[in-house]
Amino acid sequence: MIFVTVGTTMPFDELLREIDQLAGQGKLGEPLICQTGQSKYQLANGEQFIGRPSIADLIDQATLVISHGGATVIQLLIARKPFVAFPNPRGAGDHQTSFLREVARVSDISWSSNVSDLAQLIGERRNKGPATIPADFPRAGNIIRQFVAGQ
Repeated sequence: MIFVTVGTTMPFDELLREIDQLAGQGKLGEPLICQTGQSKYQLANGEQFIGRPSIADLIDQATLVISHGGATVIQLLIARKPFVAFPNPRGAGDHQTSFLREVARVSDISWSSNVSDLAQLIGERRNKGPATIPADFPRAGNIIRQFVAGQ
């Protein structure tokens, strides 16, 4: 099953439309479940829901997750789940693009600002498996300590 999460606070109809088209063309090869949040788009080729208390079980069950560029990305990295991410341009100050750019500096995530890249990125991530962070990358606590000590 492919799970799509766009969060619950902002619509992301263009991402839902793109994944629905791929599903309708038979290019996914597995069922589709989408958390649609505030989006208006209605799927023709999968199940959808607005939100729920936790999506952890759906992430666990999914072979691939397609996500907005929010905090879910960290959850997916921790879970070692293959995923593709797209920043929602409606976020204040386009912070999701900045966030994904920073995460990509330390991990080999698959992401793009253009939802038309979805099919290509799905293929890429299916081949690569879960994104990785180098073992020698400093832990967050070390980075904070170094920053504080440097002041």
